[in-house]
Amino acid sequence: MNINPWVAPKAREIRKVLVALAPQLASACDVVPDAGNDPQIVILRHTELDKLRAHIYLHGQRAGTYGIFLEYPHPVPGIMESEENLPLSRLLESLAIHFDA
Repeated sequence: MNINPWVAPKAREIRKVLVALAPQLASACDVVPDAGNDPQIVILRHTELDKLRAHIYLHGQRAGTYGIFLEYPHPVPGIMESEENLPLSRLLESLAIHFDA
C-alpha cells in the first residue's frame, strides 16, 4: 500500500478499513489520490491493473457499515458491482475477492 493508513486524511472508519487490510491484500492494491479529498471515501486500485478499482464509502450507510462500488477493466456480466451496508468483515472479503489477494 502506498500510504500510511494511520495518518491518511480520511474518516476514522475509512482508516480502520485500511489498517485492517491483510498484508497480502494491502500489497495487491494502492490508494488512489482523490481530487475531491472527501474523508468519507477511499478508492483502491490494483497495483498492476489500473482499471481494477474499489470505491469504499460511508455516505448513506448505516453506522458501522460500508458501501463498495467495484470497477473492472472490462464489463463482466452477472457480477455484483456494488454492495451497501457491509460490516467490516464482509467488506474485507469482497476486497480480497475483487483484488484476488
